[in-house]
Formats: sequence, C-alpha cells, structure tokens
Amino acid sequence: MNFLRQADFFGIPFIQQIDLKQSIYKSAFGGLVTLLIFSASVAYSIWVLYLWQINQLSPKISNSIYKSDFKLLDMNYDIIKLYFWRFDQDMIDPFEEKILLPLVMYTTNFSFTELETLEISNETTIDGISKFIIPKMRLAFQEFNGEIFTTTEMYIQIVKCSEIYLKPNEKCASQELIDKFYKQSLNIAVLQIHYKQLNSKDCSEQTSVQEFYIQLEQQNCYTLNTFLQSSFYEIRDSFLFGSPRYIEYINGALIQPQTNSIEYCKLAYDNDVLGLIYIVMKGNQVKTIFEYPHAGDLLANIGSIVSVLFMIKYLIIIINQYFLNNQIIKQLIELYYPEYKHITIQKNWKRQIKLVKYQNNQVDLKEFQSFYEKIYDQMKSKFSFINLLYEISRIQLLIRSTKSREEFRKSHQIGIKLNFSNEKEFNFSAAKPSFTQRACSNPLYLTDEEVDILSLNERTREINYDKIPDELSEQNDFYEINKIT
Repeated sequence: MNFLRQADFFGIPFIQQIDLKQSIYKSAFGGLVTLLIFSASVAYSIWVLYLWQINQLSPKISNSIYKSDFKLLDMNYDIIKLYFWRFDQDMIDPFEEKILLPLVMYTTNFSFTELETLEISNETTIDGISKFIIPKMRLAFQEFNGEIFTTTEMYIQIVKCSEIYLKPNEKCASQELIDKFYKQSLNIAVLQIHYKQLNSKDCSEQTSVQEFYIQLEQQNCYTLNTFLQSSFYEIRDSFLFGSPRYIEYINGALIQPQTNSIEYCKLAYDNDVLGLIYIVMKGNQVKTIFEYPHAGDLLANIGSIVSVLFMIKYLIIIINQYFLNNQIIKQLIELYYPEYKHITIQKNWKRQIKLVKYQNNQVDLKEFQSFYEKIYDQMKSKFSFINLLYEISRIQLLIRSTKSREEFRKSHQIGIKLNFSNEKEFNFSAAKPSFTQRACSNPLYLTDEEVDILSLNERTREINYDKIPDELSEQNDFYEINKIT
C-alpha cells in the first residue's frame, strides 16, 4: 500500500487559505489581463491555422545535388519545340518551303536509328506567324557500376533538302528560292525547351520556357549540345502522419554551343548539316525538399507566441503579490487596531499617501505616516513562519508560568465529548441542537463553542454580549478598558 502511495503521480499539496473566501489571491486586473491573453492566444491560433489552410505558411526548402534514376521523370508533354523565327510575314520559312528539313535520330544501346523527318504541326508561336516542329522526346537510362548512363539520346539535324527524306509527290525548293532565302537577313532557327517546376507556396505545378538560337548559314554548321537538368522534388505535406510524395521535372538545361565548318559536320554526320541539336540528360540533378508545416510545427509556432504573451503573467504575479501583502497587512492591523477600518486613505498614481481621514476628520499626514511605518514593519515581521513559531513558544511559556507540567500532560487526554440523543428522544422542534451539551451546566465541561471561540468567525458574529457589571469592573478592568464599541 505504501508503495502504491509513493507511485501516485496525481498527489496534491494542501493549500492553506488566505482567508475564509480564497486560498489564492486573485484580482480583477489579473482576470482582465488573463482574458486578454487568452483571447489573443486563441485568435492567433485560429489565424495560424487559417494561414496553414490557405497555404500561406512558407515551407522549409533544402536543395542538394542528387543522382536520379529518372524513373519518375515526367516527359509526357512537349518538352522540345523548334521553329524558324519570322519577324515579317514576307520572310521565307525554310521548313515550309522545303529548303531545309528537320530530321531526328535516336541512339538505342549506343547504336543509331534511321533518320526521320519531323512534320510541321498546326501549333503556332505567340505572334501566329511561325509554326512549331515538335519532336517526340525519347530518352532511356541504364545503371552501370553504380552510375547512370543515358542509353537513348536525341539528335535533331537541320539539313539541306533532299528528296530521299520527302514523301511522294513532294519536291525540294527551287534554287532561285534557296538563293533568295540565304539573302534574307536574320535566318535563325529557335529551339524552345519547356520546363516544369513546383510552386513552393501551394505545391502547384508551374511551367516556363527557354529559347536558344541557331544561325542558318551555307558555310557554317552550328551545334547545340543540350544537357537537360531535372529537379527531384520530395514533398512532405502530411498534417501528422504520412509518407512524402516524389515528383521529377525537367527544369533547366546546360547549353554548349559550337561553330563548325560545313565540311566537318558533313564528315561527322554524313549529311549536309547546317544545324545540330544534341539532347541528353545531365548526370547530376538537383533534389529539392519541400517540408510544409505539420501539426508539431503549428503547435510550436503557436506555443512560442503564446509563451511570449504569457510572460506578462510575471508582471501580474508581482502586482498581485504587492496587493496581497498590503491586504494581509491591513487585516493584521485591524486585528490589533479594530478602529483602523474607519480610516480612509487617498493615494496618487505613485501609491503615495496624500490624504488621511479618520471618521471623516482629517488626520495629520506626518503623524499618520510615522504611525503607519511603525505598524507596517511590525505586521510585516509576522509574515515570517519562524516569528509565528516564536510567538507560539512565548505563549506556551506564559501558560507554563501559571500551569504545572502535569496539567500540560493531562491536556493531551482531554477533548470535547459527543452527546447525541437517541431516536426517540430527538426533538425536531429544537431551535438550536447541540451535540456536545451536557445535562449538567458545569462551566468546566467543554462544548462545541470551544472550537472557534478565538477564531475570526467569533469576532465577526453580531452577538449581544452583556455589559460587564459595575461590581466586577475592578476584576475585569482589562476587558472593559480595551473594549471596542
């Protein structure tokens, strides 16, 4: 049983009451501040939850270099687009007029596929003048000795028109049109790469585009070695429990441009190539972690602000302690000086005494301050527990001066006896039943009145005591002289 008592985690201490009404001093000002702090805390909590609900709380974002296997890479959209830049309606488009042809070739297991002619789509640029050529993105990857290799790559060639790449009944442009094309200014083919990324605010998908330019000249061959870069996103957006989500997008490209002679490209690619776009994935990718606030973060956010608000409680505790001390000192003074309750004190905002009245008569301020400082120090010393024990010990010694040790020992054997009536003798019409009164009216018998005969309850009761007779005034002059009316 003792072990269970020791293990009880919910034990409570005994709290001595300050007076008959309260065990903890509380003030109206403290209650007002408590309500304000509580209201502000609840309002801030609701505000934080609202911001979290509408995705206005910024996530923790971390970036690192990452080796991806590209299994989650999203390529189900038009990543690459090609068109001839026409800033005038009269400009000749070499792809539409069959002056130049866009061809695509892939590598499969390090061997080249046949060249395929890319068709012009019906999709136009923003100005509506040029039409896009949209090749199908085809990349494959393989891991070897712990490293990721691109086993399927793309080659987009811009070559001089040859009928072997045309459909039946299609012909290349005339030499006159070809000469006219090369004489026009700013013959530029534009490569568009479309990217995707996540918006860190609400984790929504965003798109962007980047353009690269290829000059088309008869004497030169321009190449763009394009190394695509992806971002691998790890999204941690669960409120309490849950696994993260993973998404991977192409979000950048590293371009390595080169200008070669037409003979170099013809020997390298066995074709009259004016422009070449080599497309492959970059080895190292970027891993981005979006860690959105979860339940613990929200509580920590709310708790930090609430803790700051509740720092005000220390100020309220100091104020309450000040008023509690003054209240107890005032009550102690009234115990020794009952007429002190008729004194009215007026103070300024600095808590300095400015006016004192006793029974509506003004009192000399200096005289009262001297009196108050003296009794204040006297009453303040009574707050000490050691002083309380000391005064009790003095009372014991004073009683010992009139009583013998044997009587002190006998005091441990006495108490108020109970005297209940049996059921038949019980009188329901009794106005004030007493369970300790004896039939004998011997004044030495202890009754229930002994319990609080010296308590504050007895002092506050309105009991009409008989005035001490004149013939006994000499014997009881102490009570008569010091009686407060």
